This record gives sequence, structure tokens and C-alpha cells, in this order.
Amino acid sequence: MRKVLGFLALVTGLAFAQTSLKVGVILPLSGASAVSGKAALNGIQLAADEVNTAGKVRLELVVVDDGTDAAKAVPAFTKLMTVDKVDIVIGGLASGVTFALSGPVKQYGPLFLVIGAASSVVEQAFEGYPLFFHYHPWDYHNVAAALQFFQYLNREHGARKVAILYEDGPFGSAGIGVYKQQLEKLGYQVQAEPFKAGSGQFTAILTRFRAFAPDILYWIGYDMDALPIATQARQVGLRPKLIYGAPPSWPIGFEKNPLSNDIAGMTAWLPTVANPESRRFVDAYRKKYGEVTEEYMAPMGYTIVKSLALAAEKAGSADKNRIAEALASLKMNTPFGPLSFKPSNTGRTKYQGFGPEIWFQFQYLQGSRRPVFPKEVATRPLRYPGEYYLR
Repeated sequence: MRKVLGFLALVTGLAFAQTSLKVGVILPLSGASAVSGKAALNGIQLAADEVNTAGKVRLELVVVDDGTDAAKAVPAFTKLMTVDKVDIVIGGLASGVTFALSGPVKQYGPLFLVIGAASSVVEQAFEGYPLFFHYHPWDYHNVAAALQFFQYLNREHGARKVAILYEDGPFGSAGIGVYKQQLEKLGYQVQAEPFKAGSGQFTAILTRFRAFAPDILYWIGYDMDALPIATQARQVGLRPKLIYGAPPSWPIGFEKNPLSNDIAGMTAWLPTVANPESRRFVDAYRKKYGEVTEEYMAPMGYTIVKSLALAAEKAGSADKNRIAEALASLKMNTPFGPLSFKPSNTGRTKYQGFGPEIWFQFQYLQGSRRPVFPKEVATRPLRYPGEYYLR
């Protein structure tokens, strides 16, 4: 009888030792950023399964769809706070939506673990909020990484003119003036024009760009823009030497379309990344979902949940402030490389995770994305000039 009671006491003690967290997840599972949002959710759920199996921390996820729409995101977030009663939230993927959430987040005060939202407008909106942890690089980090590539194109390939086609929301337009100045300092002539987000209509702008005769057509938008731009550029006879895109995700199956050939872009991760954490993530993702993703938001979501679980384990508490304190000093290896938190370049973000070091350039070659820059990660040479014309 004593042995039975001792066993029950041990089990009870273990149960009490486990930290249980109810975590809100707000992502764009529909709308313009749905590809990124669904990939992020897959990564989040995979990590939560692993954490729950390990048994030291128990995660309950409450998932809501922000629709890539501020009008939907605010009530969805409010539900997490008032109905579901969570005080830890993972989300903030699209910049415009995250900007709209800045007021409600400050009102309700959750620990906010931000997966995307690169616009520096968002950084300004959350300045001074003590429970704001931003994992994704900011737009100025993205620009720094892209400028290294553009400097290489200028120096090694003689590129001189850049036409920038950017969406008119916070994601595309924040910092565009500074970006233009930086390109001009590198020796480029720059012509930049905004387009209406979600319109799919680029013909008029691309026709004006044709007269400019750019070496590089650079577009900043979302995955839904990729195919229309590739198509309409050819239709108007625009023949740049490189089409370069900067969406947070690319269309599913885009690599199977011949129009994707030679299009280049920037990403933080591909399944070919060779570090041990990336290989483990790819194997686990394939086992759970029966496929391998190329969307970096999947390992980003996975990384956030893993870091949250480690911080909760270290804190030994479900209290958001104690978890935040543990998270602030956390150091861990991830599919992207080492992660630790430090103040951002501007100082507006106290807890910034990744920076420009995680970005690299790829090109669609022979039906897949191949790293092409910098040289230490390249698996194929860059095709420059690429072929972007109707046969």
C-alpha cells in the first residue's frame, strides 16, 4: 500500500511540476498572406507536439485567423484576450495587421511573440512595450542583406539601373525612400513606383519602366503578385537582366511554372540548409505532414514555440513576466542558426531575435530554388542575365 501511495505521490508531483500554458496564435490563414500563415501554423503545431511529448511543458494552442485584414484581426485578437483568456500570443505576421494590433496589445498586455511584421513602422508602434519579442529581422535588416547582393551585381555584372515596384501598404512602402538613396549610393539609377496592394494590375507601371530600361526589376509585395508581374512584364516587352522579388512567401507550385525561371529573391531558410537543427526540423516536418516545405515561416513558427517552451521550463512558471525574463536571456540553436535577444539597431525594440545574417539570395533554376549568394552558401552560380521574354 505504501508503494502505491508513493507512486501516486510521485505521479502527482510530476503533474504539478509540469508548466501548462494556454497560448493564443493569431495568423493570416486567409487573405494575401495565407501561404505564410499556414506554413507558420504548421511549424507552430509541430513544435507544440514535440514539446507536449517531452512532458516538461504543456501547451494548449488557441488559433484564430486574422485574414490579413486589420478589420478582422482586432476582434480576433480581442477574443483571445477576453474569451479565451490567454496572456501569451504568437502572431504578428503581416506588417499592416500587426500595426493595427499595437493598440489592443498595449491595452491587454500579453507577452507578444512576433513571427514577422518586418516594417519599421511596426517597430515604432511597439516602442516601449516591455513584453514585445520580435524574432524576424526588421526591414532595415532586409535592406542591408539585399544591398550586399545589389552591390555584387553592380560590381561583378555591371548592373546600373533598378526599377522598384512596391505595394502601397506598410510592408512595401516603409523605408522605400532610404532604400532608394542607398541604391543610388551604390551607383544605381533608381525609378520606384507603388502599386495598389492586391490589385494584380501592373501593366501601366511596367510599361513606364520599359522606357527606363532597367537592368533589375525589383518588386516588393506578396505571393499573389509573383505570377501577374512575371506575366505582365513579358507582355509589355520589359526585358530586365534580373527579376528580383521580396515577398514574405512565394506561390505554392510557382517553381513548376516556366515563368518562374531565373527569377531571384531572398529567403532566410530553405530545406537544403545544412545545420543540424534544420535537418532535424525537415525530418520532423516530413514525418508529420508528408511533405517538405520551402516556406521559412514554418521553421520560424517552430523556433518561436521551442524558445517559449525552453523559457517556460527555465522560469518554472506560467507567469508571462517570469517567462519573458527567461526568454530575454535565452540562447539556443535553430534552423536559422543561433538565436538570442538583444536591442535592435534603432534601440526601439529591446528584444530583437534575428538580424540580416540569416538572409541569403536564391534563384529559380530548373524547377527549384537554388541558393546563389553569398558564395559560402551558393549551390549554383547566378544566371545573369536571365531570360524573361515571351518565346
